[in-house]
Amino acid sequence: MQHEENRVTTKFRKATTAAIAALPCLQFAVSSPALAQQEPPSAYPSRNILLLIPLPPGGPPDTIARVLAPAIGEALGKSVVVENRPGASTSIASQAVARAAPDGYTLLASDLSIAVVPHILAKPGFDPLKDFRHVSRTANSVLTLNINPALPAKTTQELVALAKAKPGDIKAAHAGIGTPPHLGTVAFIQATGVELTQVPYRGAAPAIADVVGGHVSMLITAPSTAIALAREGKVRMLGMTGDKRLTALPEIPTLKEAGVDMAAMNDGVWFGISAPAGTPDAIVAKLNAAIRKATTDKDAIEKLAKSDIATTSSTPAEFEALVRNQTGIWRDLMNKAGVKPE
Repeated sequence: MQHEENRVTTKFRKATTAAIAALPCLQFAVSSPALAQQEPPSAYPSRNILLLIPLPPGGPPDTIARVLAPAIGEALGKSVVVENRPGASTSIASQAVARAAPDGYTLLASDLSIAVVPHILAKPGFDPLKDFRHVSRTANSVLTLNINPALPAKTTQELVALAKAKPGDIKAAHAGIGTPPHLGTVAFIQATGVELTQVPYRGAAPAIADVVGGHVSMLITAPSTAIALAREGKVRMLGMTGDKRLTALPEIPTLKEAGVDMAAMNDGVWFGISAPAGTPDAIVAKLNAAIRKATTDKDAIEKLAKSDIATTSSTPAEFEALVRNQTGIWRDLMNKAGVKPE
């Protein structure tokens, strides 16, 4: 019996000794993320950077991010890895970045949606003004008004007349609640007084596919999604936001020319890159400088221009002011439209 107790005691001591010996390793494993966060800003970046896109592939945010990422990475000396993380009206990716370590290694390809979603979702999981450092704008784009060719309307005015004659009869697709196509549809409804049946999709690609297929009649979306289809006659483009006609389709009038005032959407859509709140100024400055360099890259400018997307940039303060201003504007517009956060 004594021998058995001694054997058990010896095993216990060995196990305890092994556990104690493992403590330094365990401590390192637990603390290493914290150590990574303590990397001095002067060492940034020491590894690759993740850029999250809150929408599926195929739309302007995806196009802009994938065109600019290589140039941003080249300026920083590390790769910028682009990942689509769509869902919940763009809030899944936005939440992920808002909760990420403020070390410059997890960024968001932000756009107008970031200022709007908190007025549409009751629990978006992020605050656009408190949870982010808005680093720089990257691009601007317009929105185009497109219909299925079977719809008997050749102009915007004819579409408005048709919609008013048959309230709710025309189905308007959009890329999800809070996305620019949805906001463009809301702005169009408010500007014209028409009644449309809105049909949400998970991204621009399936929405445009159903317009081409005739399952829905109308879609407001980016030129990059619609220009080729309009040229092929698969959709009929009636107009676009902004002051200028599209370079690719100069025969199509602007919505302003058609007498439609799209209010907050008159100038189209802005895009940028945002980091978690608390990201050090020195890291934000490095990112801003890299973005500015990328947006002046000749190849990037030419690639995006083919989709009527214009590169731009800003200081962090200018981008912060834009997001703040847009958050207020869309809060008022959503209240006016009777949109209740759900």
